[in-house]
Amino acid sequence: MTDEIRHLIRERIRQTGLSQADIARQMGLAPQELSRALRERGKIPPIWETIFNHFHLQLTVEPQPVPPHRTDPTPD
Repeated sequence: MTDEIRHLIRERIRQTGLSQADIARQMGLAPQELSRALRERGKIPPIWETIFNHFHLQLTVEPQPVPPHRTDPTPD
């Protein structure tokens, strides 16, 4: 994953007021899995980087609309 995307995810986690481990558990992940994804080992596989570069594409993240009955982006 790109540094920009990792930073965005870390900031979203911080905004929840919960720990990274709690967020991981909410997503059904082991805390170590989320930690790994947010470190260097969470990089885009080299094949995808080659494909993106070849077609002059970049990976971006956009917020999804929050359903009307929800006020926060974290699952229950």
